Amino acid sequence: MEGTIFINEALHTAITNYLKFKNYPSRAEFHSFFVIVVRALNAIYGELDIENPYRTNNERGFDTNLKKFGFSDAKLQDFKNQMQLYFQNGNDISICKDAFLNIQKLLIEMFALRKSQVAVTEEEIAQFKSLLYTRYDTIPAKASLYNKLTPNSDEVLHYFNSKLFEVQHKFVFTEYKDIALSSEAYQLAGFNAVEVMNMKDEEIENINNKVYHFFRIKDTDLNKRNRLQDAINYYKKYGNTITTGNGYVDLLLLLSFIATGLMLVVLIAIQFMRF
Repeated sequence: MEGTIFINEALHTAITNYLKFKNYPSRAEFHSFFVIVVRALNAIYGELDIENPYRTNNERGFDTNLKKFGFSDAKLQDFKNQMQLYFQNGNDISICKDAFLNIQKLLIEMFALRKSQVAVTEEEIAQFKSLLYTRYDTIPAKASLYNKLTPNSDEVLHYFNSKLFEVQHKFVFTEYKDIALSSEAYQLAGFNAVEVMNMKDEEIENINNKVYHFFRIKDTDLNKRNRLQDAINYYKKYGNTITTGNGYVDLLLLLSFIATGLMLVVLIAIQFMRF
């Protein structure tokens, strides 16, 4: 492939320099930005997935490898564009600053997608994290570029931590609907709150009626939303055993039973004292 450019000048230079200096980790070139990017790609996808398409000048193969964990076509094209933007504007600090951050964020997104699909060890997480540019860099070439383009910034590190947190906690973002009840009410009544929130309004209303029925709250009760919370508190404490048709009234009834029981104990004690 001598004389040809693989994808664009930036990626061609990056992979070429990586292959040239990968066996010389003490050289400053091994820690240059473009080589660091390739090392990050290797940490995510494996060296062969990056090196083989380069050697065969197979851009489609390169694209397929980078999308195998769910990285989108649009994100992939943005990554290529940001690399070329950085390459072509080395003397423009403002452009390089933006590209420098954007490239790292896209790499973080690639890594997060991999972690969401396959098992990733703590050692692999630490290895990838060490390739990011942060205030904690001890390698002179990396620390110098960090101070030049993102002095005193923790933006990349924060982005990495937030993406890792999202993957580890498997967040599902759903639209909040005013007609919906609390997730606790759905759960206690045997419904999945996330599934309910994704239903149509009419379906949610139907589920709500079933929830009210479960807690023995009348449909005609104008204050049923407030009654529902009282009923939930009662249910969590006592279960759904003694009922009158209203969770709030049930609580008052239970308290009256307790008071009556205490009164009987007092009366019996008085009778014994007389003897």
